Amino acid sequence: MGAEPACATGEFLAVQLARDLGDGERAIIGTNSDIQLAACNLARRLHAPNLWWVSGPGGMANPDRGRLLSTADPENIETAEAWIDLPDMIDFIDWQVHFFDFAILSALQVDRFGNINTVVVGDHARPKLRGPGTVGISALTALSKRFYVVLTRHDRGALVPKVDFVCGPGFLDGGDSREQAGLPPGGPKLIVTPLGVFDFAPGSRAMRLRSLNPGVTLEQARDQTGFDLVVEGAPPPTTPPTAIELATLRDRVDAGGVLRRKFP
Repeated sequence: MGAEPACATGEFLAVQLARDLGDGERAIIGTNSDIQLAACNLARRLHAPNLWWVSGPGGMANPDRGRLLSTADPENIETAEAWIDLPDMIDFIDWQVHFFDFAILSALQVDRFGNINTVVVGDHARPKLRGPGTVGISALTALSKRFYVVLTRHDRGALVPKVDFVCGPGFLDGGDSREQAGLPPGGPKLIVTPLGVFDFAPGSRAMRLRSLNPGVTLEQARDQTGFDLVVEGAPPPTTPPTAIELATLRDRVDAGGVLRRKFP
């Protein structure tokens, strides 16, 4: 991606997420969450030692083995600070507004207002592609103070004008439609992709280009997005991982090189 020092796409995305996570915050991530897990543990190593995150499927809080495992792997129990039973997890995932400061999610599709789809691409009865389903995503996107979406591909199939199935509400139809639907304050904050970092314009709440990753042009980002991005002035370049961020990630968070292998 042209970053110095050179790094894999997965490492680049994890660093971008980690920089936005705050000390003392509470977070939740899902099962297939290598980049999300790396981002949380990198933030804890560098600037947010009191960040508290929990594995949605496993209920383990702050497991940290120095290498990446599935968040449902029972090996995480050994280094977890706590283990939360499923009934308790359901109580604060599904019912407590703003218990979590943020969730970090992935998706099959994201649309211009940050709604996400992890269920089907195409008609629900005859889909072109099936995803893992809604699981707890509806509650997390509706009830967390904010959420992030990480995409390992950026094309017109992933960033679409309107998702085929809304399983995670973002800003719905834009403007104040989220509030009009009765959802609490919140919504997506950042979308990170191999092409750039994106946020949402105040007022319209349409997806806005915040920065372009090294080597990516504005024309490329526009061409590979399925809707018109909000662009205000000349977009700055995304700041690449520093030597300290990358060394910490590789030595103390992902010593096994999972991100480099899975997301080169």
